[in-house]
Amino acid sequence: MVSNGPSQRPQSQGTTWWGGLLAVAFVAVATAESASSADLAGPQWLNGLCAAAMAVPLATGRRYPTAAVAAAAAAATVQTIWLTPSTDLAMPFLAMLIAAYTAGRYAPHRRVALILLGLCLAEEWTGPIAVNRDPVWDGLFVSLALWAVWLLGRSFLTRANLAQAERARLEAEWERATQIRRAVTAERHAVARDLHDTVAHAVTLMVLQATGSRLIARKDPAAAAAAMASIEKAGRQAMDDLRAMLHVLRQEPDGRPAPPPTLEQLNALVETARSSGVDAVLDTSALTAELPRPLAVTAYRTVQEGLTNAARHAPGAPVGITLRTTPRQLTVTVTNAPAPGDRSSPTTGSGTGLAGLRERVTALGGVLTAGPQPDGGYALAATLPRSPA
Repeated sequence: MVSNGPSQRPQSQGTTWWGGLLAVAFVAVATAESASSADLAGPQWLNGLCAAAMAVPLATGRRYPTAAVAAAAAAATVQTIWLTPSTDLAMPFLAMLIAAYTAGRYAPHRRVALILLGLCLAEEWTGPIAVNRDPVWDGLFVSLALWAVWLLGRSFLTRANLAQAERARLEAEWERATQIRRAVTAERHAVARDLHDTVAHAVTLMVLQATGSRLIARKDPAAAAAAMASIEKAGRQAMDDLRAMLHVLRQEPDGRPAPPPTLEQLNALVETARSSGVDAVLDTSALTAELPRPLAVTAYRTVQEGLTNAARHAPGAPVGITLRTTPRQLTVTVTNAPAPGDRSSPTTGSGTGLAGLRERVTALGGVLTAGPQPDGGYALAATLPRSPA
């Protein structure tokens, strides 16, 4: 005995062109069979109507299995009991085989499928089998045949559902893998941006100090020694930053990464630049309010990028740093004068720092501007809204 199982949804529930074609052929053959039967008792048009109803599972059984099987069973019962009460008709039995398969294959619930199978069995037992000379063997054969095609349809439904579930699982895995790839790509970009922000500044200062110390080593050993000390300090800071980033990359998911620097470390950043020979002046007198961490981090990175660019492209030029807050926005400006005439830019940047900084500013709804000034200097300015954009 088959027990009730969970609801199963068929894979395909549409109407196919070949189903309609088979239904038309079935109606033609069934109508001709009843018309040629010696037991024809009802009007031929009504037999044709019953033939059309018996063909419904072929045409619409995939979409409406319950209604299609019920209509076919009712039509076959009317034809075999009242219109053409004959045991020689093959089409009503074929219609019940198709209906039983439809019930097993397309009925969404097992209980409904069993009820529809019962309708098919009832039609055969009340119609052709009841008037047969040997109803026991005939009934056994018909019952086994209907059960067999019903089970065949049910097995196809199970296989279709398993295939659909496998496709859904593969699609979910693909979507999950896509999201992971996107997250990894975003994380790589963030790491590359942070790497540039935290290390490039220190390395740039180290290169500048090394160049200067090489030029003055013979003339002013004390100044060269001071420059080497600054290089050492910047190198140690760069190593600390690298270790912190590697710690973030290696730590377990439940660990807490070190927070990025904010305006609280701004004075230390400027002092480091000054010790490396950058003539930097910091003005925070117009910074009148405490800022959210995302704004503070971006402001710090803006100053860091401005100092790095000034040291790289205009060594020896004065650098002005201004932070100003209004009720609506934060403005960070880093400007430098033209490089002294006897100094040339020792290094050339790749533009990665500005690109990464622009991403930071844009993500917060702000605007970043960078470009040369009329006096030959350079200005970097970030305008950030104090409330989410």
